[in-house]
Amino acid sequence: MWRAPSGHDAIKYLCDDYHLPKEQRRVLWIYSLTAGVDVYRLGELVKELQDTPFANARGCYSSVLAEHVMYSMLYFYRQTWRSLASRAEHKWDPFLMVELRGRKVGIIGYGDIGQASAKLLSAFGMEVTGVKRSAPTKEVDEYGVRLVHGDAERERVLRESDFVVNILPGTEETKRFFNKELFSMMKPSAVYISIGRGITQNEDDLACALRDGVIRGASVDGLRGNRFPPSPPLWDISDDKLLLTAHSADRTANLVPDFCSPFHWPGQ
Repeated sequence: MWRAPSGHDAIKYLCDDYHLPKEQRRVLWIYSLTAGVDVYRLGELVKELQDTPFANARGCYSSVLAEHVMYSMLYFYRQTWRSLASRAEHKWDPFLMVELRGRKVGIIGYGDIGQASAKLLSAFGMEVTGVKRSAPTKEVDEYGVRLVHGDAERERVLRESDFVVNILPGTEETKRFFNKELFSMMKPSAVYISIGRGITQNEDDLACALRDGVIRGASVDGLRGNRFPPSPPLWDISDDKLLLTAHSADRTANLVPDFCSPFHWPGQ
């Protein structure tokens, strides 16, 4: 049975008339409903995409993912799992909370989503450092975030941060970027939050880091291929160490309107 192609194959299939004048082609414009575009392997579609604009949903996910970053931090510092367990056991269990104010946050991959996160983090009185791929044009941005780049600065941020937020794109360069070596640089009390592409972390290394107490906890929204392998190493990690969501941190009732909002439609 024939299946409609998707992603990379869909572009290759629909844009195979690239030899025709632009106005005669089937596809005149492509809009991806994802912020990450690594799945399309655009570098292999140079001929197919020549003179065809390609846009992605950058900005549409920023605010909701920023909320998930905040939720992840509160999950651990307010010990949500403990409250739920106590209620299930009909147990009255007062315990001390931990404040976010004054805590250090390192955002690895500081772009649009990082800025939206920083806006919320700053409101909570947190100290934020954004690690960028290229040299920043200023030392501090409008949200009070200190901007840095380079291996030495990234290592310093990893060692000093109470929260490390991974917002890396999925590329060959970032594949399994967060691994045993990087987790070992973090403080034992650190919480790792991943809302970047699933391929940017080594899940086996992360599971070991959580089980062995190398880091305090982790919040993970995406795994390799954004689905669970048959026997995922993270599956059996306890709730007090891991908040795991099925690549759903950005799924909201407003998602489609948000996709459409950047465009002006005739008659509106």
